Amino acid sequence: MQTDNYKKDYKKDDYNKSSFKKRHTRADFYLAGNPDGVKVPDSSPGTLEKAMKYLKRQMKDSEVLLKYKEKAYYEKKSQKRKVKMERAVAMQKKYDSQQKSMYGKNQCWFIMAKPETM
Repeated sequence: MQTDNYKKDYKKDDYNKSSFKKRHTRADFYLAGNPDGVKVPDSSPGTLEKAMKYLKRQMKDSEVLLKYKEKAYYEKKSQKRKVKMERAVAMQKKYDSQQKSMYGKNQCWFIMAKPETM
């Protein structure tokens, strides 16, 4: 009998559900025709932060920030050449050390010769 009384006292109006929040996908923030921009679909509190997150990611993927960092100060052409040469030398040293560790003192040479015909 107790269960019957419970059912009578129960009212749906007393039970408040939380409002439904739409979860936005990356496509909702995409701005067609503008790779350096995003749109904010609504004015809910977390949407702006999420839009900023997607904007930062887009700029990082398109290397826009890298271009701005490179243009932050002027670098002479001779300095650019010097840095490029230093990188090339460092890469060559790295490659040589890898070859030395793989083959030791013995270098690996391949000889291509024409096959002898009789």
